[in-house]
Amino acid sequence: MMNMESVESVIYDVTAEFFHGATVIWVEQVNTKPDLPYVTLKTGNLNRTRFPVVDDDGNRFYPCSTLLEINLYTKGKAVTVAENVTGNYANTAASDLQDFFNYLDSEEIVDKLAAHGMDISLEPPVRDLTNLQNDSKYRYRAMAEATVSFSQEANGRYGIGGMDAPNASGGGSAEMADATSGVIEEVEISEETYEGGKA
Repeated sequence: MMNMESVESVIYDVTAEFFHGATVIWVEQVNTKPDLPYVTLKTGNLNRTRFPVVDDDGNRFYPCSTLLEINLYTKGKAVTVAENVTGNYANTAASDLQDFFNYLDSEEIVDKLAAHGMDISLEPPVRDLTNLQNDSKYRYRAMAEATVSFSQEANGRYGIGGMDAPNASGGGSAEMADATSGVIEEVEISEETYEGGKA
């Protein structure tokens, strides 16, 4: 069952899979900046539709979305001015971040996200937010936002069926998660006969 915690786990996994040569961090979890290159992730508010979609088996799903902010900090590409001499670094931040969204739109990753009931779509543009620190230290930066869409299942009598309960903040209970819906799904009807024929 997908919720924000599991959605963020998938976001982290696909980002780290692509940027395997960089450090990937959530902005709320780390105080110190890692060495370049690194990528920061941040999700925004959780938006949920008011009414669920109900499938043929009576399972309820709420279409949800959140805004994902991705920042790439990089030294860029070394520019060689003479043999074995690096003159400076070319700014590749926006181009490198755009490569990530091409990866997210690839058949392989679209299928991987779809298996989780997710979609990650770029909200253009990819912004170049570079601010050179000084003449000898390069720290290029690009930022983009994406809409992350997913469905959150809300089954059971209390809407938390199948979830780990209580949650990390003490919400819910195992009894609530295990409680089944009060809806009668099947009724067995038997035919009885009386003297003189059927009832």
